[in-house]
Amino acid sequence: MNVLKAGLPLIPLLLVGCASTAPLPEESEPVVSMMAERLELAHDVAWAKWADGLPVRDPAREAAVLGKLVRQGEAAGIEEALVSRFVRAQIEASCLEQEAWMAKWRKGDPLPPGEPPTLESLRTRIDHMSSLLLAEWAAAPTTPRPAARQRLLKSVADPRSATVAASGFFDADR
Repeated sequence: MNVLKAGLPLIPLLLVGCASTAPLPEESEPVVSMMAERLELAHDVAWAKWADGLPVRDPAREAAVLGKLVRQGEAAGIEEALVSRFVRAQIEASCLEQEAWMAKWRKGDPLPPGEPPTLESLRTRIDHMSSLLLAEWAAAPTTPRPAARQRLLKSVADPRSATVAASGFFDADR
């Protein structure tokens, strides 16, 4: 079971608004779904790093990913500061998820069955998903952003909403 689904909080990074049962804004769904899909890979990344004895944090990798995606975002017409905030939120959420899984395994929770995927194959998938995520964000309509952002900031019923709010996806000034 995914640590997020089990209820372990990513509160310091992700909780931005007040609890509500407001639905996600319709125009955010493609980006939110892709963010959730990307975050779900954190379990396998944690498993691969655990098996290889690697730490969760990889500052060189994080800097390279950030630089590449900032360039892609700017080429797509998204302001550097917004792309940077967005990507940093994704990286931080993934790292927190990985740390939560590793903490469970240190406490004796069972590892997944079989062999872990390779970190290289996971990073290839994450890089591809991140590029698609930026393309989807760039293609998202800008007109409803302020209203959608307000609805989103009031909704934490779905953990993905808080992730989007922390990412800057609905910042009106992009």
